[in-house]
Amino acid sequence: MSRVFWLNAALLAAVAALGAYVYLKPPREAVTEYTLSTLRPREIRAISFERSGAAALLLEKRQDGWHITSPFPARADALRVQQMLAIAEAKSSHRLPATQLARFELDRPLARLTLAGQAFSFGMVNPITREQYVLSGELVYTLHPRYGAVLPDKPADAASRQLFAADEAPVRIELREFTVEQRDGKWMLAPSAVEISQDELVRWVDEWRLAAALRVETQSRGKPAPDVRVRLKGGGRFTLGVIARQPELVLARSDEKVQYHLRAEAAKRLLTRPGTAPSEPAVKK
Repeated sequence: MSRVFWLNAALLAAVAALGAYVYLKPPREAVTEYTLSTLRPREIRAISFERSGAAALLLEKRQDGWHITSPFPARADALRVQQMLAIAEAKSSHRLPATQLARFELDRPLARLTLAGQAFSFGMVNPITREQYVLSGELVYTLHPRYGAVLPDKPADAASRQLFAADEAPVRIELREFTVEQRDGKWMLAPSAVEISQDELVRWVDEWRLAAALRVETQSRGKPAPDVRVRLKGGGRFTLGVIARQPELVLARSDEKVQYHLRAEAAKRLLTRPGTAPSEPAVKK
């Protein structure tokens, strides 16, 4: 018999052996996963969060999105809220009876998140498995530490960094020295000694509409002066107080009890008459 014949025979035998192994090998044991809740994130309308050393944080879902209601009123950061809600659908490969909680540091939990009345308490991270112990109901679960890592350190961390909400469209922005207003679909600057293009005015308004803070903090002083008056499409109104320009531009909205910390150079774009300061395209963070 030829060498080709024996080579083909060997290949056929190898394929047959591989097929027999795949067919006859014992099935892998199914990995059991335990869900922490039966909650559906889209149906949750109330969140409360407590961390040792910080004020309790309360959020509620309204028609226009999530809002912080305590310890101060403000719009909530949508991404942060979604990260907090993710534990409702989390799955764990291990669960233990809720006994001897001190060994998991759950007798005095690091943080407690409550979604629609169901509490999730966060304990220590196991130094070997790198999983965090979470108490829910009468059971302790092990989870990836990312669920605890996204929880806010302080209430202000849950506030939106956007100066304007996504559905807020300004039609008039009035500063002490000048006003930019939309009339009959066109933007107007008053007073104006020189003609300014619509592109320049639209760019200036977009700088305001898309402005995002580096961080948000609770207000550290009383009611700020109304340095900027804003009127929105649909009739809404609020004022903005300029608390500081250096080393950061700090603004406070009259309808929220937080202050927005922006880069100092943002003052050149937001507080300077359109067409007189260098302007870069607004970038939404």
